[in-house]
Amino acid sequence: MLQNVAMTDTTPEPEARAADVPEPGGAVEPVSVLEAEPVPEPEPAPAPEPAPEPEPEPAPEPAPEPEPAPEPAPEPVTEQLPAIPAIAGVVAETAPQSPEVPAPATHAASHRRRRWPWITALIIVIVLVLASAGALWYVSGLIGAGASVDRGEEPFPLTVNSADGGTVSYAGPTGGWVDQGLMGVATAEGGYAQTTQPTTAGTGERATTQRVITSQVLPPPAAAGQAAAIDGWFFPRNPKVGLGLEYQDVVYDSPLGATPAWFLPGTSSTWVIFTHGRAATPLEGLRMAQTVSALGYPMLLIRYRDDARAPAEDGLGNFGATEWTDLEAAVQFALDNGAEKVVLTGASMGGSITLAFLQNSPLADRVAGAFLDSPLTDFGQVVEVGAKDMGLPDFVTAAGMQVATWRYGFDWTATDYTADAAAFTTPMLVVQGTADDTVAPVVVEDFVAAANPDLVSLELFEGAGHVMSWNMDRPRYESLLSEFLRTVAPTG
Repeated sequence: MLQNVAMTDTTPEPEARAADVPEPGGAVEPVSVLEAEPVPEPEPAPAPEPAPEPEPEPAPEPAPEPEPAPEPAPEPVTEQLPAIPAIAGVVAETAPQSPEVPAPATHAASHRRRRWPWITALIIVIVLVLASAGALWYVSGLIGAGASVDRGEEPFPLTVNSADGGTVSYAGPTGGWVDQGLMGVATAEGGYAQTTQPTTAGTGERATTQRVITSQVLPPPAAAGQAAAIDGWFFPRNPKVGLGLEYQDVVYDSPLGATPAWFLPGTSSTWVIFTHGRAATPLEGLRMAQTVSALGYPMLLIRYRDDARAPAEDGLGNFGATEWTDLEAAVQFALDNGAEKVVLTGASMGGSITLAFLQNSPLADRVAGAFLDSPLTDFGQVVEVGAKDMGLPDFVTAAGMQVATWRYGFDWTATDYTADAAAFTTPMLVVQGTADDTVAPVVVEDFVAAANPDLVSLELFEGAGHVMSWNMDRPRYESLLSEFLRTVAPTG
């Protein structure tokens, strides 16, 4: 505002002058432009006549108070009155035109701007860590669920579409079973029929499977609309109902307490002991029992910790790391009751328990041989293969396994029987389905390849799922079992 006045009016009004005129030869004293009193014009030097100018703009009214912005001190007046407008111009030029952000505030804003990328990066890292932790927790949970002895499955997930006494057709999910080979069909009403190979029409949820009934083991026959389930164990209830074989309910003393088992008598001094898989029951061994009993071997089909009606531990299958001591107690029971030798048979995790016993028990030298069906020979490798099939990166799987160790206490080293396969001295025959999606064939093949080839051999069943080799080719399976038993434990 002061600058505009100075530029348009070379003869300012007295009240707008910037300073008093000093006496000749006197010192110059700086004064405020707004506080200057009118100065009388010197006599000897009259002001020159101004040149014609356009009508000046009205002068602003004097402000009663100074402008809010701080005013710098004016430079000393060193010229005579005619130069006062120039002095005013100098003051106006040096005066700030508009308030600016003070330097400290500008520095703080810049500091905040520099800090934002770090805060953003930190938030991103936290989100990634939380997401990774959640993913690893999820992966470890899958591992834990895979080890649980509680499958949590619907007991009768199928629906019977039609049945006429000779055939039965059904639709729906098959639960934990691969619908192939010889299979039992059970209904919620208590009926149980044995059937042949299936014929399937349609795909997906609309698929309908038909089977030919070979034996109605338990009434009533299936009827349309009934809830049903398929059963790969093929023989229901117990050895007497399923096979017509006499048996006894016995109890052996495991480290956790009294544990039940089925005992089928025989004439040989060598007993066959069967150990079932995770979340299964001794019924799983009835597919072997008919062959074993026909050859005269006594047979003990055991339960172990966390089974129904057996002592509880943690509700998880530990794949032999803890359960082998239960099998050791069962072997001792056989020896105490007349057995001189034993042959161990096991399915799936039952195979793991058998291998752990052979590694750790001082009674391993009383074992004449081991017949293993789809044995889980390396728990860690099973998890790794399954994770790869799911598309998980190796580092995620490895980290998930570490979290599973922390959550569930799994011992990956103790359940890796392939690592010490060459140290086994017991003759073994391993049967394995090529379509097994629970224990991948490569897991079993690696174990056999690492073992002594003079002691351990492998028989593959084309197209068979997990523990389904008997169902896919019963004659071959029973022939292999019979020959193995006669070889390692002749009955004379």
